[in-house]
Amino acid sequence: MFSRRLIEIASLIPLKSHVIDVGCDHGLLDIYLTLNRKCTCIASDINENCLNQARENIKKFSLTKDIKVVKSDGLQEIEYSKDDYIVIAGMGTATILEILEGNHADHLIIQSNTDLTELREELLDDYIVEDEKIIKERGIYYVIMKLKRGYKLSTDSDYIIGPVIKKKKDGIYKEYKEHLLEKYEKIYESIKNTTLDKKLEVGRIIKIIKKYL
Repeated sequence: MFSRRLIEIASLIPLKSHVIDVGCDHGLLDIYLTLNRKCTCIASDINENCLNQARENIKKFSLTKDIKVVKSDGLQEIEYSKDDYIVIAGMGTATILEILEGNHADHLIIQSNTDLTELREELLDDYIVEDEKIIKERGIYYVIMKLKRGYKLSTDSDYIIGPVIKKKKDGIYKEYKEHLLEKYEKIYESIKNTTLDKKLEVGRIIKIIKKYL
């Protein structure tokens, strides 16, 4: 029931934290956090069907009194403090950034299904990456980021690869960087007849990734 991705997300959240799970889907993360990390959770979603399924799952584990279920578009209907952990996982970067616009949380756990470079470029103006984890499920790489509010000068390699990922050279981290390199090499091959500026930009990204392999 609890996927490896869900368990890795939970592992980044300190024991006994207060957690806002935005886009909770079936509420499984909230159940796992309540049972295994003694967290207090709010499970929120805009989709009533997801919320009904979450309520059923929460009831199965006898946690109805422990996990609050809220219908909300992002964070709009939720009261939270800057010390709470906001979790947004399984959405696209554009949606994540829209949800986080104007937020005042100091702690974020983010897993985007789309453009990680854009996500980092936006978030690293206001947050520092404390940790990054990579998992691979069904042939797909998932990057999970733990961020805290603050500022640290970032480089292109931080945006493209990830400030934590780029420093790790073994196991899944090396495999992921090889995957990134292959991805951009394919892009380079596909734009042979495009503008010189575009080719130079992709070539620059390839050089950056190779440097950290």
